[in-house]
Amino acid sequence: MQVVIEKLDHQLRGIGYIDKKVIFVPKTLPGEVCEVKITKEKKNYLEGVLLSHIKTSEKRVLPSCPYFSICGGCDLEHMSYEDTIFYKKKMLEELFSNHLNYCNSILIEACDNPWFYRNKLHLKVVNGQIGFYISNTHSLVGISECKIAKESINKVLKDFSMYSFLNGEIVIRTNDNDEILLDLITEEKIQILSEFTSRHKIVGILQNHKCIYGEPFFYERRNGVLYQVSFDSFFQVNEEISKKLFYYVRNALKHDRNILDLYCGVGSLSLQVQNKEVSVTGIEVVSNAILNAIRNAKLNHRNHFQFHLGKVEDLISKIPIHFDTVIVDPPRSGLDQKTRDVLFKMLPNKILYVSCNPSTLLRDLKKLCFSYQIETVQGFDMFPYTKHVECICVLNRR
Repeated sequence: MQVVIEKLDHQLRGIGYIDKKVIFVPKTLPGEVCEVKITKEKKNYLEGVLLSHIKTSEKRVLPSCPYFSICGGCDLEHMSYEDTIFYKKKMLEELFSNHLNYCNSILIEACDNPWFYRNKLHLKVVNGQIGFYISNTHSLVGISECKIAKESINKVLKDFSMYSFLNGEIVIRTNDNDEILLDLITEEKIQILSEFTSRHKIVGILQNHKCIYGEPFFYERRNGVLYQVSFDSFFQVNEEISKKLFYYVRNALKHDRNILDLYCGVGSLSLQVQNKEVSVTGIEVVSNAILNAIRNAKLNHRNHFQFHLGKVEDLISKIPIHFDTVIVDPPRSGLDQKTRDVLFKMLPNKILYVSCNPSTLLRDLKKLCFSYQIETVQGFDMFPYTKHVECICVLNRR
């Protein structure tokens, strides 16, 4: 089926038309004429995959990753890095203008080096081969290197033959010191080879989330703040961009004194506040992350920080404290209705909303903006060469 790509949608897929019906085609660019296979047919739209080009865009670049056409990971390597930033900026500005009537320019902090940045990989192991699933399938594409993973992860990846199991999953994490945490998810017997641990900075190995070598955590440092991070605790995957994001949070909250940190993780955002007298209360559902956060407050001499384990929607209404400022950094699903309701009752002077999902961010902002106005919006390219973009909104009470 021949399709002319007219523009990109807000997921940065190409948009064309077949018999006046819109079709979305990933990994295509405006102006291209493509041979397309329809993969999904809905009442109002179609989805397809690129088979071949009849005409290519002059903006198209040759992907440097050999797995680009089949891997389910990066989806923008057919663009220059500058163009990925251009389209992400355009996407955010259109979304905020269309849904919230926010017409200011939105800047995006770009990476100085958009390759070899990612400090965490989750890989599949099938019949002794390691890699990622092909997009929208459970078929494995074996890899020997990931172009967006840090070099320390790729070095460990290349020693996969030393892991001694045939089926399961592997989570590889590394920090700013290139130390490695491994979680091997398999029911097979694991043999830890001294040759393997001596070749890499292995601080811990787990099997099915239970530590069998070293420690189940390592330390990260960002902008002078030290963090303990457990194997299952969330931490931003891009060291360079996380530093920029953390500085933004630090400046946005430099005058704030009484802060509620929702979905606080290891305390990564609130610990960036430099006022040592600031009072912070954090809520997080992951038990190891709360233990990390308590440890991190002590490591950084923050005497007025306290952290609570539990779901935000269960605990937020039970904390009998008035907060001037609330940080929210929810999962991709955004805020639940109960949390939004409590925020409306609480009405803090400021809300700092961090999101990696523009659609749920906009859904929540539409409701919050009945009582708040947007002061600033800033994008951060936390995930180069993917359609994803991190976004921070600072909201002030009307």
